[in-house]
Amino acid sequence: MISVIIPALNEEARLTGCLESVLAQRENVQVFVVDGGSKDGTLEAARRCGVEVVALGRAGLAAQLNAGAAEAGGDMLLFLHADSRLAPGTLARLRKIPPGITGGAFTMQLDGPRFFYRLLSLGGNLYCRLTGTYFGDRGIFVRPSAFHRLGGFAPLPIMTDVDFSRRMRRLGKTVLLKGPVINSSRKFDAESPWRTIYLIFYALLAFRLGVDPARIKKKYYSSG
Repeated sequence: MISVIIPALNEEARLTGCLESVLAQRENVQVFVVDGGSKDGTLEAARRCGVEVVALGRAGLAAQLNAGAAEAGGDMLLFLHADSRLAPGTLARLRKIPPGITGGAFTMQLDGPRFFYRLLSLGGNLYCRLTGTYFGDRGIFVRPSAFHRLGGFAPLPIMTDVDFSRRMRRLGKTVLLKGPVINSSRKFDAESPWRTIYLIFYALLAFRLGVDPARIKKKYYSSG
């Protein structure tokens, strides 16, 4: 069984589409929405879809992911963003991975109309395939035994996914599977292509060099 864990905070508008894409592939799947204290109709949207709800009551990506994993009973954990959708057949491919694979992620596709988004998706997929570093918007998956050995996600202000995937890679073999996970482009819509690329490379390099994650987050989410 695959346990799908979706952290959410004020995602009423997008959560239903995410859940419907998972539930369409529901055979032998359990789904958890872990809410970080939403003020909109996120909880109601999750309950209408008939999935499990964990009302954590406080925001924090690592805490929400770890809380969902603590409730999960599947033999594979899949962490999915609330503004993502799974392409048909994605979970079927996950079920076929051999026992020797510790975890991994899926290829990603941004849903915005700009041609730049196609290039950004392709470039990101290539980076993940070559380095074994996976971003959370690609649907990171891991076996529960490996998750517990790793101690779950670290409570970092940014780069939680990068930190986890790098530790996971050191623990065992990982793989980038065909998806795609289709993601909202909203976080890039207000930025120019060059600034988007600059911020991504800045964050990756700064984190590798040991820069304070709080400083990286401030820079990454700064405007202009």
